[in-house]
Amino acid sequence: KQWYQRRVRDNRLVKVRDGLTRLCQVIIGANCLIQSAIPQILETVPQSFYDDTLKRLKSASEVAYTELLKCPQLRPVKPQGAMYMMVQIKVEELEDISDDMEFVEKLITEESVFPLPANIFGIPNYVRLVLTVPEEILQEACQRIVQFCNNHKLAVPRKKSRIEQH
Repeated sequence: KQWYQRRVRDNRLVKVRDGLTRLCQVIIGANCLIQSAIPQILETVPQSFYDDTLKRLKSASEVAYTELLKCPQLRPVKPQGAMYMMVQIKVEELEDISDDMEFVEKLITEESVFPLPANIFGIPNYVRLVLTVPEEILQEACQRIVQFCNNHKLAVPRKKSRIEQH
């Protein structure tokens, strides 16, 4: 313990700590225990479970899509069976938001809603909403997002330059 504390204090393990942190934050697939359980899960789980799951995802996507359509600063993309929904942020119609990262940071601070900025997937000015939460929570989150956009909307939307349009 003392050896570790001394090296941490001397910043000698910074690269090791950073590397371990990055490894812990990346999950490429299911762990070994889950992988070994998958065949039995697939054989014993009744089809009704999958049907119910698909029904709940479809309903959740309709709730989110309907709520977010109310907001002119957003363009929700209706999913085709995914557990998440992509939503375009029309930053040119928002007063003090320049990209998806700033949108998410302010949304978390002001409305306690945390979508995933899609910039991390190489899709700027989009966010990803998870649809697996209970419908009431999803609906409230969408209403908060709409309220957030209303609070930040421009009185007169900025025009896109020719470069931004392409």
